[in-house]
Amino acid sequence: MIKEKIKKFYKENQLLNAIKNNIGNSIFSLSNLLTVTIDALVLNVILVRFLSVSDLGDYKLIFSVINIIIIFTLNGLNMSISKAVAKRYKVFFIKGTIISVLSSLVAGLVLVILSFTLYKNSDIRFALIYSSLIIPLYFGFNTWEAFLMGKRDFKSIFIYYLFLIGTRLALCGVVIYFFRNFLYAALVFLIVTGIYNTVYFIRIFKRTKWEEVDRNREKELIKHGARLTGASVVSVIATNIERIILGAISTSFMVGIYSIAHIIPTFIKDSLKTFISVPTMKLSSYDEKENRRILKKYLFVIFISGLIIVGLFWLLIPILLRVFFKVEDLEIIRYGRLMLLPLIFMPVDLTIKSMCKYQGSGSSFFKLNTTTDAMKLAFLAIFIPFLKIYGIIIALTLTEFFTFIILLIWFAKSNKRFGVK
Repeated sequence: MIKEKIKKFYKENQLLNAIKNNIGNSIFSLSNLLTVTIDALVLNVILVRFLSVSDLGDYKLIFSVINIIIIFTLNGLNMSISKAVAKRYKVFFIKGTIISVLSSLVAGLVLVILSFTLYKNSDIRFALIYSSLIIPLYFGFNTWEAFLMGKRDFKSIFIYYLFLIGTRLALCGVVIYFFRNFLYAALVFLIVTGIYNTVYFIRIFKRTKWEEVDRNREKELIKHGARLTGASVVSVIATNIERIILGAISTSFMVGIYSIAHIIPTFIKDSLKTFISVPTMKLSSYDEKENRRILKKYLFVIFISGLIIVGLFWLLIPILLRVFFKVEDLEIIRYGRLMLLPLIFMPVDLTIKSMCKYQGSGSSFFKLNTTTDAMKLAFLAIFIPFLKIYGIIIALTLTEFFTFIILLIWFAKSNKRFGVK
């Protein structure tokens, strides 16, 4: 009797079925997300163990600056490439890559300007100058993933990333272990990624049969990519700005402390994104009314899962930091615990945002995302100058909490249009 009830529960539970079916259909996509997440964790273990706190802060600061200047590379073209390939217009991959490389030259120039202005007295000045030479390969030729994504060739993406990540992790590990130098570590990371991006581009270019160029179609795709780039500006800045502000008002040592404390919460956040993408992507195949009805039914459970995750890792963080990163500093452990607080609201926030993105209501996604990212920028700008790391913690927690409230109100109000009670 009990066995039959359990079978019936699993059979009728649409959320569990969505997870099961999506894992079955997208195993390589999911594996790739997990591989990238684990790669970031392992690299952080190496960085924390073998670099000084100040050098770690400088390393993280370099990539915060580089990740922000991606807005100059017309990164929205990657989405246009995926769209074009999905609609059987593969030849736009060539045009899109050429534009991406040329715009990356502009991004490299921005790095040089920053090195002689904002960072002229900084330890990362020369790192930015050297990085500017690699940026055209690093950002310019990273279009290969967009091409394969458009073909829905997740297996190739997974295999390509395995080679890239394996080589990069091995070489970064060797350089960091023997030289203990943040500049060498950053350059190896950029060079290896840039070389693999170029090799993958050439491989796709040689193996693909290209169609005739349609100029009108290309113009529209370029405009589409430019619009997407513009739409992502606030999000890109909000995602990378906290270390830059912290470094501007304090020291690289403080940035290093923040970076160590932030590793475990970031790993959990990235893992949550991976896990939540599984059912929400599959649920998008339902009509929007049914999708909303299912999500509404499980929102409370999803919220409770956030509380459980925070409670569990509140206990585990001291152990994880000591075992994997050899961190005994009680202040860093305290920061790490407090950085878990936004994760209370994050599962619900990610779930509703995913539904909003994948369903017909996707037109609301840009407004909601831009509003919450702008709010995050404002909080960071207000609190970091006065409270430093505690200011980041307060800003991120308030952002996630108010995002939680905004999304719940939007979800409840928009449900009425679909007759979901």
